[in-house]
Amino acid sequence: MNIKVAALAFCMLFNFNTTENINEYEPTIVAIIDSHVNMDQEYLKGRCIQGESFILDEDNKNKENHGTYVAGAAIKYADMTSRLFFQKKSSIMILPVEINVEDTQTDSGFLLGEAIQYAVDSGADVINMSFSSSSPNLYVYEKIRYGMEKGVIFVSAAGNSGYSSYCFPASYDGVVSVGSYSLDEQGNRKRSTFSNSNDDVDLLFQGEKMLLKDTSNKYLEKSGTSYTSGAVSGIIGELISRYPNINKQHVLYALYDTANSIDGPGCGYGAVDVLKAVDYLNKYMSAKIPPTYNESLQDNSPPKKFAASEISISAGRSHITVVENNKIRIIGNTGLNRGYAVNWTNIRKSYAGSDNTSAIDLNGCSKACGYNLFNKNILRNWVNMDSLALSRNFTAGLTNDGNVCVTDYLEGKVSQWNNIMQITSGSHHVAALDSSGRVYTAGYNIYGQINTSDWKNIKYIAASTKNTYGIDSEGNVLAAGDNHYNQCNLNDWKDMVSVDAGDGYVVGLKSNGKVVAKGRNLYGVCIVEDLNNIIFIDAYDTYFVAVDENLNMFIKGKMR
Repeated sequence: MNIKVAALAFCMLFNFNTTENINEYEPTIVAIIDSHVNMDQEYLKGRCIQGESFILDEDNKNKENHGTYVAGAAIKYADMTSRLFFQKKSSIMILPVEINVEDTQTDSGFLLGEAIQYAVDSGADVINMSFSSSSPNLYVYEKIRYGMEKGVIFVSAAGNSGYSSYCFPASYDGVVSVGSYSLDEQGNRKRSTFSNSNDDVDLLFQGEKMLLKDTSNKYLEKSGTSYTSGAVSGIIGELISRYPNINKQHVLYALYDTANSIDGPGCGYGAVDVLKAVDYLNKYMSAKIPPTYNESLQDNSPPKKFAASEISISAGRSHITVVENNKIRIIGNTGLNRGYAVNWTNIRKSYAGSDNTSAIDLNGCSKACGYNLFNKNILRNWVNMDSLALSRNFTAGLTNDGNVCVTDYLEGKVSQWNNIMQITSGSHHVAALDSSGRVYTAGYNIYGQINTSDWKNIKYIAASTKNTYGIDSEGNVLAAGDNHYNQCNLNDWKDMVSVDAGDGYVVGLKSNGKVVAKGRNLYGVCIVEDLNNIIFIDAYDTYFVAVDENLNMFIKGKMR
Protein backbone atom coordinates (compact mmCIF):
# COMPACT_ATOMS: atom_id res chain seq x y z
CA MET A 1 0.00 0.00 0.00
CA ASN A 2 1.27 3.51 -0.83
CA ILE A 3 2.38 5.09 2.43
CA LYS A 4 0.26 8.22 1.91
CA VAL A 5 -2.77 6.03 1.32
CA ALA A 6 -1.87 4.27 4.56
CA ALA A 7 -1.66 7.64 6.32
CA LEU A 8 -5.12 8.56 5.07
CA ALA A 9 -6.41 5.21 6.29
CA PHE A 10 -5.00 5.98 9.74
CA CYS A 11 -6.85 9.29 9.77
CA MET A 12 -10.11 7.57 8.89
CA LEU A 13 -9.53 4.79 11.41
CA PHE A 14 -9.09 7.27 14.25
CA ASN A 15 -11.95 9.48 13.04
CA PHE A 16 -9.57 12.37 12.30
CA ASN A 17 -11.87 13.62 9.56
CA THR A 18 -14.61 14.82 11.88
CA THR A 19 -15.44 18.52 12.12
CA GLU A 20 -13.91 18.67 15.57
CA ASN A 21 -10.68 16.97 14.78
CA ILE A 22 -9.19 17.13 11.37
CA ASN A 23 -8.85 18.83 8.03
CA GLU A 24 -10.05 17.74 4.65
CA TYR A 25 -6.58 17.70 3.11
CA GLU A 26 -4.28 14.80 2.35
CA PRO A 27 -2.07 14.14 5.38
CA THR A 28 1.45 15.51 5.34
CA ILE A 29 4.14 13.01 6.28
CA VAL A 30 6.91 14.18 8.60
CA ALA A 31 9.70 11.61 8.83
CA ILE A 32 11.66 11.57 12.08
CA ILE A 33 15.10 10.03 11.50
CA ASP A 34 16.19 9.44 15.05
CA SER A 35 16.35 6.88 17.84
CA HIS A 36 13.33 4.69 18.60
CA VAL A 37 9.94 6.44 18.62
CA ASN A 38 7.34 5.06 21.03
CA MET A 39 4.21 5.09 18.87
CA ASP A 40 2.03 4.33 21.93
CA GLN A 41 2.94 7.60 23.61
CA GLU A 42 -0.15 9.77 24.14
CA TYR A 43 0.82 12.47 21.62
CA LEU A 44 1.77 9.92 19.01
CA LYS A 45 -0.81 7.14 19.32
CA GLY A 46 -2.68 6.88 16.04
CA ARG A 47 -0.49 9.58 14.52
CA CYS A 48 2.37 7.40 13.28
CA ILE A 49 2.97 5.16 10.29
CA GLN A 50 5.03 2.03 10.75
CA GLY A 51 8.56 2.83 9.61
CA GLU A 52 11.82 0.93 9.32
CA SER A 53 14.99 0.50 11.35
CA PHE A 54 18.46 1.14 9.90
CA ILE A 55 20.79 -0.02 12.65
CA LEU A 56 23.97 -2.08 12.32
CA ASP A 57 23.42 -4.03 15.52
CA GLU A 58 19.87 -4.37 16.84
CA ASP A 59 21.35 -5.07 20.28
CA ASN A 60 22.92 -1.61 20.18
CA LYS A 61 19.67 0.34 19.87
CA ASN A 62 19.48 3.71 21.57
CA LYS A 63 16.76 3.10 24.14
CA GLU A 64 16.55 6.70 25.34
CA ASN A 65 13.48 8.83 24.66
CA HIS A 66 15.15 11.25 22.23
CA GLY A 67 13.24 10.15 19.13
CA THR A 68 9.96 10.13 21.04
CA TYR A 69 10.53 13.66 22.34
CA VAL A 70 11.38 14.95 18.85
CA ALA A 71 8.36 13.29 17.25
CA GLY A 72 6.20 14.59 20.09
CA ALA A 73 7.46 18.12 19.48
CA ALA A 74 6.50 17.84 15.81
CA ILE A 75 2.97 16.69 16.64
CA LYS A 76 2.50 19.16 19.50
CA TYR A 77 3.41 22.26 17.52
CA ALA A 78 1.62 21.09 14.38
CA ASP A 79 -1.53 20.69 16.48
CA MET A 80 -1.03 24.10 18.10
CA THR A 81 -0.61 25.71 14.68
CA SER A 82 -3.67 24.00 13.26
CA ARG A 83 -5.98 24.65 16.21
CA LEU A 84 -4.90 28.28 16.61
CA PHE A 85 -5.11 29.32 12.98
CA PHE A 86 -7.40 26.78 11.33
CA GLN A 87 -9.57 25.67 14.29
CA LYS A 88 -8.91 22.02 13.54
CA LYS A 89 -6.55 19.32 14.67
CA SER A 90 -3.47 18.70 12.58
CA SER A 91 -3.44 15.73 10.25
CA ILE A 92 0.33 15.36 9.91
CA MET A 93 1.54 11.81 10.27
CA ILE A 94 4.88 10.79 11.75
CA LEU A 95 7.05 8.29 9.88
CA PRO A 96 9.63 6.98 12.40
CA VAL A 97 12.91 5.93 10.78
CA GLU A 98 15.19 4.47 13.42
CA ILE A 99 18.95 4.97 13.35
CA ASN A 100 21.89 4.95 15.72
CA VAL A 101 24.07 7.96 14.90
CA GLU A 102 27.12 6.17 16.27
CA ASP A 103 26.86 3.71 13.37
CA THR A 104 28.26 6.38 11.04
CA GLN A 105 31.63 5.88 12.71
CA THR A 106 31.60 2.29 11.50
CA ASP A 107 29.78 2.30 8.16
CA SER A 108 30.84 5.76 6.85
CA GLY A 109 27.26 6.97 6.82
CA PHE A 110 25.86 4.18 4.62
CA LEU A 111 22.89 3.28 6.82
CA LEU A 112 22.08 6.93 7.48
CA GLY A 113 22.03 7.52 3.73
CA GLU A 114 19.78 4.51 3.26
CA ALA A 115 17.46 5.80 5.99
CA ILE A 116 17.16 9.14 4.21
CA GLN A 117 16.41 7.48 0.88
CA TYR A 118 13.81 5.25 2.54
CA ALA A 119 12.05 8.29 4.00
CA VAL A 120 12.10 10.06 0.63
CA ASP A 121 10.83 7.02 -1.27
CA SER A 122 8.12 6.52 1.36
CA GLY A 123 6.59 9.87 0.45
CA ALA A 124 7.86 12.08 3.27
CA ASP A 125 7.11 15.76 2.73
CA VAL A 126 9.40 16.87 5.57
CA ILE A 127 12.36 14.98 7.01
CA ASN A 128 13.64 15.94 10.45
CA MET A 129 17.19 15.05 11.51
CA SER A 130 17.83 16.06 15.13
CA PHE A 131 21.42 14.88 15.37
CA SER A 132 24.74 16.34 14.39
CA SER A 133 28.28 15.52 13.37
CA SER A 134 31.28 17.78 12.97
CA SER A 135 32.21 16.04 9.72
CA PRO A 136 30.33 16.27 6.41
CA ASN A 137 29.66 13.10 4.44
CA LEU A 138 29.26 13.27 0.66
CA TYR A 139 27.27 10.02 0.45
CA VAL A 140 24.77 11.28 3.03
CA TYR A 141 24.50 14.60 1.22
CA GLU A 142 23.87 12.84 -2.09
CA LYS A 143 20.84 11.21 -0.48
CA ILE A 144 19.67 14.58 0.86
CA ARG A 145 20.09 16.07 -2.61
CA TYR A 146 18.05 13.14 -3.99
CA GLY A 147 15.23 14.20 -1.66
CA MET A 148 15.61 17.88 -2.56
CA GLU A 149 15.18 16.98 -6.22
CA LYS A 150 11.83 15.44 -5.27
CA GLY A 151 10.73 18.51 -3.32
CA VAL A 152 11.32 17.21 0.21
CA ILE A 153 12.03 19.76 2.96
CA PHE A 154 14.93 18.77 5.23
CA VAL A 155 15.15 20.20 8.75
CA SER A 156 17.95 19.67 11.25
CA ALA A 157 19.13 20.75 14.69
CA ALA A 158 21.72 23.54 14.58
CA GLY A 159 23.61 21.98 17.50
CA ASN A 160 23.97 22.60 21.22
CA SER A 161 27.64 23.51 21.69
CA GLY A 162 27.06 27.27 21.45
CA TYR A 163 30.10 27.56 19.18
CA SER A 164 30.42 29.01 15.68
CA SER A 165 31.55 25.69 14.21
CA TYR A 166 29.44 23.96 11.57
CA CYS A 167 27.42 20.83 12.32
CA PHE A 168 25.99 18.40 9.81
CA PRO A 169 23.44 17.72 8.44
CA ALA A 170 22.23 21.19 9.52
CA SER A 171 24.99 23.00 7.61
CA TYR A 172 24.46 21.27 4.28
CA ASP A 173 23.10 23.62 1.64
CA GLY A 174 19.34 23.19 1.35
CA VAL A 175 18.84 21.88 4.90
CA VAL A 176 16.91 24.14 7.29
CA SER A 177 19.15 24.70 10.32
CA VAL A 178 17.07 25.42 13.44
CA GLY A 179 18.51 26.94 16.60
CA SER A 180 16.98 28.05 19.88
CA TYR A 181 16.08 31.34 21.53
CA SER A 182 14.83 32.35 24.95
CA LEU A 183 13.18 35.44 26.43
CA ASP A 184 15.04 37.73 28.81
CA GLU A 185 13.43 39.48 31.79
CA GLN A 186 12.20 42.29 29.54
CA GLY A 187 10.60 39.82 27.14
CA ASN A 188 13.22 40.33 24.42
CA ARG A 189 14.30 37.39 22.31
CA LYS A 190 17.92 36.29 22.45
CA ARG A 191 19.75 33.27 21.12
CA SER A 192 20.08 30.53 23.73
CA THR A 193 23.64 30.27 24.97
CA PHE A 194 23.79 26.59 23.98
CA SER A 195 22.49 27.19 20.42
CA ASN A 196 25.27 27.11 17.82
CA SER A 197 26.24 30.53 16.52
CA ASN A 198 27.45 29.83 12.98
CA ASP A 199 26.30 31.83 9.95
CA ASP A 200 24.42 28.87 8.47
CA VAL A 201 21.61 28.87 11.07
CA ASP A 202 18.31 29.69 9.34
CA LEU A 203 15.62 29.94 12.03
CA LEU A 204 15.26 30.06 15.79
CA PHE A 205 12.43 28.63 17.89
CA GLN A 206 11.84 28.99 21.62
CA GLY A 207 13.74 25.97 22.85
CA GLU A 208 14.29 26.28 26.58
CA LYS A 209 12.15 24.28 29.00
CA MET A 210 9.80 22.96 26.32
CA LEU A 211 7.11 20.77 27.89
CA LEU A 212 7.21 17.42 26.12
CA LYS A 213 5.90 14.00 27.12
CA ASP A 214 8.15 11.02 27.67
CA THR A 215 7.29 7.39 26.90
CA SER A 216 5.29 7.13 30.14
CA ASN A 217 3.21 10.21 29.16
CA LYS A 218 4.75 12.43 31.82
CA TYR A 219 5.57 16.03 30.95
CA LEU A 220 9.22 16.93 31.27
CA GLU A 221 11.06 20.17 30.56
CA LYS A 222 13.38 19.67 27.60
CA SER A 223 15.82 22.18 26.14
CA GLY A 224 17.85 21.95 22.97
CA THR A 225 17.89 22.38 19.22
CA SER A 226 16.81 18.77 18.69
CA TYR A 227 13.37 19.73 19.93
CA THR A 228 13.17 23.10 18.19
CA SER A 229 14.01 21.29 14.96
CA GLY A 230 11.20 18.81 15.61
CA ALA A 231 8.78 21.64 16.41
CA VAL A 232 9.61 23.55 13.23
CA SER A 233 9.31 20.35 11.18
CA GLY A 234 5.80 19.90 12.54
CA ILE A 235 4.86 23.51 11.77
CA ILE A 236 6.20 23.24 8.22
CA GLY A 237 4.34 19.97 7.74
CA GLU A 238 1.10 21.53 8.93
CA LEU A 239 1.46 24.57 6.67
CA ILE A 240 2.20 22.32 3.69
CA SER A 241 -1.02 20.46 4.45
CA ARG A 242 -3.05 23.67 4.75
CA TYR A 243 -1.66 25.22 1.56
CA PRO A 244 -1.44 22.26 -0.85
CA ASN A 245 -1.40 24.50 -3.92
CA ILE A 246 1.78 26.28 -2.85
CA ASN A 247 5.16 24.73 -3.57
CA LYS A 248 6.70 23.27 -0.40
CA GLN A 249 9.85 25.37 -0.77
CA HIS A 250 7.71 28.47 -1.03
CA VAL A 251 5.84 27.50 2.15
CA LEU A 252 9.22 27.30 3.86
CA TYR A 253 10.18 30.74 2.57
CA ALA A 254 7.06 32.16 4.21
CA LEU A 255 8.73 31.28 7.55
CA TYR A 256 12.02 32.82 6.42
CA ASP A 257 10.46 36.03 5.14
CA THR A 258 8.32 36.63 8.23
CA ALA A 259 10.76 35.64 10.99
CA ASN A 260 11.28 38.19 13.76
CA SER A 261 14.84 39.45 13.45
CA ILE A 262 17.23 38.85 16.35
CA ASP A 263 20.60 40.57 16.40
CA GLY A 264 23.80 38.63 16.78
CA PRO A 265 25.54 35.61 15.26
CA GLY A 266 23.70 32.33 14.86
CA CYS A 267 20.26 33.93 14.55
CA GLY A 268 19.65 33.47 10.82
CA TYR A 269 16.46 35.10 9.61
CA GLY A 270 15.21 35.23 13.21
CA ALA A 271 12.50 33.68 15.36
CA VAL A 272 9.66 31.73 13.76
CA ASP A 273 6.40 33.70 13.75
CA VAL A 274 3.58 31.40 12.64
CA LEU A 275 0.96 34.17 12.74
CA LYS A 276 2.93 36.26 10.26
CA ALA A 277 3.66 33.21 8.11
CA VAL A 278 -0.03 32.30 7.85
CA ASP A 279 -0.90 35.89 6.96
CA TYR A 280 1.88 35.84 4.34
CA LEU A 281 0.58 32.62 2.79
CA ASN A 282 -3.00 33.90 2.72
CA LYS A 283 -1.87 37.06 0.93
CA TYR A 284 0.16 34.98 -1.49
CA MET A 285 -2.85 32.78 -2.25
CA SER A 286 -4.94 35.88 -2.92
CA ALA A 287 -2.47 37.98 -4.92
CA LYS A 288 -0.45 35.12 -6.46
CA ILE A 289 2.73 36.99 -5.61
CA PRO A 290 4.81 36.87 -2.39
CA PRO A 291 4.31 39.88 -0.07
CA THR A 292 8.08 40.43 0.01
CA TYR A 293 8.23 40.87 -3.78
CA ASN A 294 9.59 44.19 -5.01
CA GLU A 295 10.72 45.65 -8.31
CA SER A 296 12.83 48.78 -8.48
CA LEU A 297 11.76 51.54 -10.83
CA GLN A 298 13.33 51.70 -14.27
CA ASP A 299 15.44 54.71 -15.23
CA ASN A 300 15.37 56.08 -18.77
CA SER A 301 18.14 58.67 -18.61
CA PRO A 302 20.67 58.66 -21.49
CA PRO A 303 23.36 55.97 -21.34
CA LYS A 304 26.66 56.93 -19.76
CA LYS A 305 29.77 54.88 -20.43
CA PHE A 306 32.33 54.17 -17.74
CA ALA A 307 35.93 53.23 -18.23
CA ALA A 308 36.69 49.59 -17.52
CA SER A 309 38.22 49.09 -14.11
CA GLU A 310 39.85 46.08 -12.49
CA ILE A 311 37.83 45.85 -9.28
CA SER A 312 38.45 42.92 -6.96
CA ILE A 313 35.61 43.06 -4.46
CA SER A 314 33.67 39.92 -3.68
CA ALA A 315 30.53 39.30 -1.60
CA GLY A 316 30.29 36.11 0.46
CA ARG A 317 27.60 34.90 2.84
CA SER A 318 28.89 36.77 5.87
CA HIS A 319 32.06 38.47 4.67
CA ILE A 320 33.35 40.69 1.86
CA THR A 321 36.87 40.58 0.46
CA VAL A 322 38.66 43.57 -1.06
CA VAL A 323 42.09 43.57 -2.71
CA GLU A 324 44.14 46.65 -1.84
CA ASN A 325 47.82 46.94 -2.75
CA ASN A 326 47.85 43.24 -3.61
CA LYS A 327 46.67 42.23 -0.14
CA ILE A 328 43.22 41.13 1.02
CA ARG A 329 41.08 43.11 3.42
CA ILE A 330 38.03 41.38 4.92
CA ILE A 331 34.82 43.07 6.02
CA GLY A 332 32.59 40.98 8.28
CA ASN A 333 33.05 37.43 9.54
CA THR A 334 36.66 36.23 9.72
CA GLY A 335 35.90 33.06 11.70
CA LEU A 336 36.69 29.44 10.85
CA ASN A 337 39.98 30.46 9.21
CA ARG A 338 38.36 32.34 6.31
CA GLY A 339 40.18 35.40 7.66
CA TYR A 340 43.60 33.79 7.21
CA ALA A 341 43.60 35.30 3.72
CA VAL A 342 44.70 38.66 5.15
CA ASN A 343 48.18 37.14 5.47
CA TRP A 344 48.52 36.48 1.74
CA THR A 345 50.62 38.76 -0.46
CA ASN A 346 50.90 39.48 -4.20
CA ILE A 347 47.16 38.94 -4.71
CA ARG A 348 45.46 39.90 -7.99
CA LYS A 349 41.86 38.77 -7.35
CA SER A 350 39.98 37.64 -4.26
CA TYR A 351 36.76 35.68 -3.81
CA ALA A 352 34.45 35.43 -0.79
CA GLY A 353 32.35 32.27 -0.47
CA SER A 354 29.78 30.97 1.94
CA ASP A 355 32.39 29.86 4.47
CA ASN A 356 35.75 30.23 2.72
CA THR A 357 38.02 32.70 0.95
CA SER A 358 40.01 32.11 -2.23
CA ALA A 359 42.39 34.16 -4.34
CA ILE A 360 44.58 34.21 -7.43
CA ASP A 361 48.04 35.70 -7.04
CA LEU A 362 50.07 37.71 -9.53
CA ASN A 363 51.61 34.49 -10.86
CA GLY A 364 48.20 32.95 -11.63
CA CYS A 365 48.32 30.48 -8.74
CA SER A 366 45.18 29.75 -6.68
CA LYS A 367 44.88 29.45 -2.92
CA ALA A 368 42.04 29.02 -0.45
CA CYS A 369 41.30 29.04 3.26
CA GLY A 370 38.27 28.58 5.49
CA TYR A 371 35.90 25.64 5.79
CA ASN A 372 36.92 22.85 3.43
CA LEU A 373 33.54 21.24 2.68
CA PHE A 374 33.93 18.40 0.15
CA ASN A 375 37.58 19.45 -0.41
CA LYS A 376 36.59 22.67 -2.15
CA ASN A 377 39.75 24.38 -0.86
CA ILE A 378 42.11 21.77 -2.31
CA LEU A 379 43.41 23.69 -5.35
CA ARG A 380 46.74 21.96 -5.89
CA ASN A 381 48.21 22.52 -9.35
CA TRP A 382 45.63 25.18 -10.16
CA VAL A 383 48.02 27.47 -12.03
CA ASN A 384 47.72 29.88 -14.94
CA MET A 385 44.30 30.84 -13.56
CA ASP A 386 42.14 33.67 -14.88
CA SER A 387 39.26 33.51 -12.38
CA LEU A 388 37.46 31.41 -9.77
CA ALA A 389 33.80 30.80 -8.88
CA LEU A 390 33.03 29.78 -5.30
CA SER A 391 30.07 27.52 -4.59
CA ARG A 392 28.93 26.30 -1.19
CA ASN A 393 29.86 22.78 -2.27
CA PHE A 394 32.78 23.23 -4.68
CA THR A 395 35.20 25.62 -6.35
CA ALA A 396 35.41 26.12 -10.12
CA GLY A 397 38.39 27.67 -11.88
CA LEU A 398 38.96 29.13 -15.34
CA THR A 399 42.45 28.98 -16.82
CA ASN A 400 43.92 31.65 -19.06
CA ASP A 401 43.73 29.23 -21.99
CA GLY A 402 39.96 28.76 -21.60
CA ASN A 403 39.70 25.46 -19.73
CA VAL A 404 37.62 24.82 -16.60
CA CYS A 405 38.48 22.77 -13.52
CA VAL A 406 36.29 21.87 -10.55
CA THR A 407 36.78 20.27 -7.15
CA ASP A 408 35.31 16.98 -5.91
CA TYR A 409 31.56 17.75 -5.86
CA LEU A 410 31.38 18.17 -9.68
CA GLU A 411 34.60 16.39 -10.59
CA GLY A 412 34.64 15.04 -14.16
CA LYS A 413 31.62 17.03 -15.36
CA VAL A 414 33.42 19.86 -17.21
CA SER A 415 36.45 18.19 -18.78
CA GLN A 416 35.17 18.66 -22.35
CA TRP A 417 34.68 22.41 -22.10
CA ASN A 418 37.09 24.71 -23.94
CA ASN A 419 37.34 28.26 -25.28
CA ILE A 420 35.60 29.44 -22.11
CA MET A 421 35.55 33.18 -21.38
CA GLN A 422 33.69 33.34 -18.04
CA ILE A 423 32.42 31.02 -15.29
CA THR A 424 29.87 31.34 -12.49
CA SER A 425 28.35 28.92 -9.99
CA GLY A 426 25.53 28.09 -7.62
CA SER A 427 25.47 25.52 -4.86
CA HIS A 428 24.78 22.63 -7.23
CA HIS A 429 25.85 23.82 -10.68
CA VAL A 430 28.52 25.60 -12.67
CA ALA A 431 27.85 27.66 -15.80
CA ALA A 432 30.39 28.70 -18.42
CA LEU A 433 30.29 31.13 -21.34
CA ASP A 434 32.35 30.36 -24.43
CA SER A 435 33.73 32.69 -27.08
CA SER A 436 30.77 32.09 -29.42
CA GLY A 437 28.20 33.25 -26.85
CA ARG A 438 27.03 29.78 -25.89
CA VAL A 439 26.36 28.85 -22.25
CA TYR A 440 27.36 25.44 -20.88
CA THR A 441 26.03 24.13 -17.58
CA ALA A 442 26.83 21.10 -15.43
CA GLY A 443 25.58 19.84 -12.10
CA TYR A 444 22.25 18.99 -10.51
CA ASN A 445 19.17 20.66 -11.96
CA ILE A 446 17.16 20.85 -8.73
CA TYR A 447 15.49 24.18 -9.55
CA GLY A 448 15.63 24.17 -13.36
CA GLN A 449 18.60 26.51 -13.10
CA ILE A 450 20.67 24.77 -15.77
CA ASN A 451 18.03 24.97 -18.51
CA THR A 452 20.07 27.32 -20.71
CA SER A 453 20.63 25.21 -23.84
CA ASP A 454 18.64 27.55 -26.11
CA TRP A 455 20.49 30.73 -25.09
CA LYS A 456 22.47 32.43 -27.87
CA ASN A 457 24.77 35.43 -28.28
CA ILE A 458 25.37 35.72 -24.54
CA LYS A 459 27.99 38.21 -23.35
CA TYR A 460 27.83 37.85 -19.56
CA ILE A 461 26.53 35.25 -17.07
CA ALA A 462 25.80 35.04 -13.35
CA ALA A 463 24.33 32.41 -11.04
CA SER A 464 22.91 31.78 -7.59
CA THR A 465 21.80 28.51 -6.03
CA LYS A 466 18.39 28.53 -7.73
CA ASN A 467 18.97 30.65 -10.84
CA THR A 468 21.23 31.32 -13.81
CA TYR A 469 21.20 34.62 -15.71
CA GLY A 470 22.70 35.77 -18.99
CA ILE A 471 22.97 39.10 -20.82
CA ASP A 472 22.82 38.89 -24.60
CA SER A 473 24.50 41.09 -27.19
CA GLU A 474 21.49 43.45 -27.20
CA GLY A 475 21.61 44.04 -23.44
CA ASN A 476 18.59 41.84 -22.68
CA VAL A 477 18.58 39.50 -19.67
CA LEU A 478 17.68 35.80 -19.89
CA ALA A 479 16.88 33.73 -16.81
CA ALA A 480 16.48 30.09 -15.78
CA GLY A 481 15.41 28.49 -12.53
CA ASP A 482 13.04 29.23 -9.66
CA ASN A 483 10.60 32.09 -10.27
CA HIS A 484 8.71 32.28 -6.97
CA TYR A 485 9.53 35.97 -6.52
CA ASN A 486 9.19 36.78 -10.25
CA GLN A 487 12.97 37.06 -10.42
CA CYS A 488 12.95 35.48 -13.88
CA ASN A 489 10.39 37.87 -15.44
CA LEU A 490 12.89 40.31 -16.90
CA ASN A 491 11.57 41.10 -20.38
CA ASP A 492 11.56 44.81 -19.56
CA TRP A 493 15.23 44.88 -18.53
CA LYS A 494 17.15 46.55 -21.35
CA ASP A 495 20.60 47.99 -21.92
CA MET A 496 22.17 45.83 -19.20
CA VAL A 497 25.93 45.41 -18.79
CA SER A 498 26.07 43.28 -15.62
CA VAL A 499 23.77 41.12 -13.54
CA ASP A 500 24.04 39.09 -10.35
CA ALA A 501 21.67 37.22 -8.06
CA GLY A 502 21.08 36.33 -4.44
CA ASP A 503 18.46 34.16 -2.79
CA GLY A 504 15.20 34.99 -4.58
CA TYR A 505 16.23 38.30 -6.16
CA VAL A 506 18.24 39.58 -9.12
CA VAL A 507 20.14 42.85 -9.44
CA GLY A 508 21.22 44.41 -12.72
CA LEU A 509 23.54 47.21 -13.81
CA LYS A 510 22.63 49.37 -16.80
CA SER A 511 25.10 51.08 -19.10
CA ASN A 512 24.13 54.47 -17.64
CA GLY A 513 25.28 53.42 -14.16
CA LYS A 514 21.80 52.88 -12.74
CA VAL A 515 20.92 49.74 -10.80
CA VAL A 516 17.67 47.79 -11.04
CA ALA A 517 16.51 44.93 -8.84
CA LYS A 518 13.60 42.53 -8.73
CA GLY A 519 12.38 39.74 -6.47
CA ARG A 520 12.58 38.96 -2.78
CA ASN A 521 12.97 42.28 -1.00
CA LEU A 522 14.27 41.02 2.33
CA TYR A 523 16.17 43.67 4.31
CA GLY A 524 15.44 46.21 1.55
CA VAL A 525 17.86 44.58 -0.87
CA CYS A 526 15.73 45.59 -3.87
CA ILE A 527 15.44 49.28 -2.91
CA VAL A 528 18.11 50.64 -5.24
CA GLU A 529 16.81 53.94 -6.61
CA ASP A 530 19.45 55.87 -4.66
CA LEU A 531 22.37 54.13 -6.40
CA ASN A 532 23.95 56.21 -9.17
CA ASN A 533 27.06 56.07 -11.35
CA ILE A 534 27.63 52.43 -10.40
CA ILE A 535 30.31 50.46 -12.25
CA PHE A 536 30.33 47.14 -10.35
CA ILE A 537 27.86 44.86 -8.52
CA ASP A 538 28.28 41.54 -6.70
CA ALA A 539 25.51 39.69 -4.84
CA TYR A 540 25.21 36.88 -2.30
CA ASP A 541 22.19 35.46 -0.45
CA THR A 542 20.47 38.47 1.17
CA TYR A 543 22.66 41.43 0.15
CA PHE A 544 24.77 42.88 -2.64
CA VAL A 545 27.71 45.24 -3.00
CA ALA A 546 27.79 48.15 -5.46
CA VAL A 547 30.80 50.32 -6.35
CA ASP A 548 30.50 53.74 -8.01
CA GLU A 549 32.86 55.53 -10.39
CA ASN A 550 34.67 57.13 -7.45
CA LEU A 551 35.25 53.64 -5.99
CA ASN A 552 32.83 54.20 -3.12
CA MET A 553 31.28 50.94 -1.97
CA PHE A 554 27.63 50.54 -0.97
CA ILE A 555 25.90 47.56 0.64
CA LYS A 556 22.20 46.85 0.09
CA GLY A 557 20.47 44.27 2.25
CA LYS A 558 22.07 42.41 5.14
CA MET A 559 24.86 39.87 5.51
CA ARG A 560 24.04 36.61 7.32
